[in-house]
Amino acid sequence: MARKIEEELAAAPPGPPGEERQQRLGERLRRLRHLRKLTIEQVAGEVGLSMSFLSMLERGQADISLSRFSRLADFYKISASELLVEDETTAGPAIVAPESLQQIDRGAGVTYRLLKSDYSGAQAVLVTFEPGASFSEVLAHKGRDFGWVISGELVLLYSDREYLLEERQFVEYDASKPHALRNDGDRPAEMIAFMNSPYW
Repeated sequence: MARKIEEELAAAPPGPPGEERQQRLGERLRRLRHLRKLTIEQVAGEVGLSMSFLSMLERGQADISLSRFSRLADFYKISASELLVEDETTAGPAIVAPESLQQIDRGAGVTYRLLKSDYSGAQAVLVTFEPGASFSEVLAHKGRDFGWVISGELVLLYSDREYLLEERQFVEYDASKPHALRNDGDRPAEMIAFMNSPYW
């Protein structure tokens, strides 16, 4: 185990020096403990550390030996490099208002807002159908599509059949078959859809 920890630390990108690194490690350990709803006493007992030492470690006021560090990494089921180093370039969560998303023309009465992920390649779509509106064309592409009707009802044209999707229902299908959506109801319908293979 110690050799594995040493290899992970050697492969990790350089982190902040001295006290700053201790502070970041302490903050990370405290977050991990809070996420698991554990007390300092519970963690200390599981990894064989004193409560006072673990408390000081979480406050960034203590250094830690390799053997103690390895016990904490093993307890939290996280690699040593992830536990020790936080990449300052890692972006926080992307929070986007629907109005700022890219709009794609899918037909009259259809508002089609696209969110693309540069990291995973997945795409999410917020689609609103006015009463009587439908996609202007039938599509077929690689991957799988996932959809959740959050309000109203929609009709899914899939291959040569039609399926009614009611409010709060979820649908998943092979996107390589021709498919389209329409709203036959008398009120707007809204769906959140996901594509695991980018199309747009």
